[in-house]
Amino acid sequence: MYKRQEYNLSNPDKTYTLPYSLNEISGITILSNTEIACVQDELGIVYIYNLKDGKISKEYKTGLVGDYEGIALVGTTIYLLRSDGVLTEYPDFRSPNMKIKEYFLNLPSLNNEGLCYDMKNYRLLIAAKTKPGKDKESKDIRHIYSFDLKTKTPNNVPLLKLNVEDIEATALKQKIPIPYRTNKKTGEKINAFNFRPSEIAVHPINGNIYILSANDKLLLMIEKNGSIKNLLQLDPVIFNKAEGLAFLPDGTMLISNEAQKGKPTLLSFGYNK
Repeated sequence: MYKRQEYNLSNPDKTYTLPYSLNEISGITILSNTEIACVQDELGIVYIYNLKDGKISKEYKTGLVGDYEGIALVGTTIYLLRSDGVLTEYPDFRSPNMKIKEYFLNLPSLNNEGLCYDMKNYRLLIAAKTKPGKDKESKDIRHIYSFDLKTKTPNNVPLLKLNVEDIEATALKQKIPIPYRTNKKTGEKINAFNFRPSEIAVHPINGNIYILSANDKLLLMIEKNGSIKNLLQLDPVIFNKAEGLAFLPDGTMLISNEAQKGKPTLLSFGYNK
């Protein structure tokens, strides 16, 4: 486990208050040091947000309606992930003649939210939010899938498997409080620890994989083989509902929050090398 923290998550270097149109912001990806692309989970609109101006500089309307949860840039191509496991490809997304192609990934999880570009392996990573099946054995399993950008062939065989029990054990070691719920009939306290990935990103410097769980207010760091590196608790005051995660080339971490009762925000954290 890391004893040194790479990011001071209690103190963002910069906080951007996002406009109303991004109240439901669900994913971000880096375009440059001054621009990011965003998607929100009601329409397949790609929003370009300028970090210098703190404003939306452009909107690319696709005409698609759906629960779009993830966004990733590969060259000039943007990929959007719909929660039911449909991947939409927009080659040269800035072109006025936007053409799209859809890939039906046929993932066993009914809810999939995390999407990022794994540059070193030239693939996309997809994080399932929920269990991969109805059986009891899969209750505590969360899958990460890959999409090969060379073959562009859907593959529903998981690249990595995360075990919620292992994450809970890490939380206990890190002295992160475990949530409980009360059985209304018996009054018994029942362990309510969960881990539901809302976003995924590969760190550009250390190569580790970072996974957000918005509902559970957790940030998990794993190695390439899936072994747990670190687990951090997110302050609910700062991280209202953290659904977007991306890294600038220098390791600066950007996390976006949905509005819920407040306003949507984009937080910037410098990398402690």
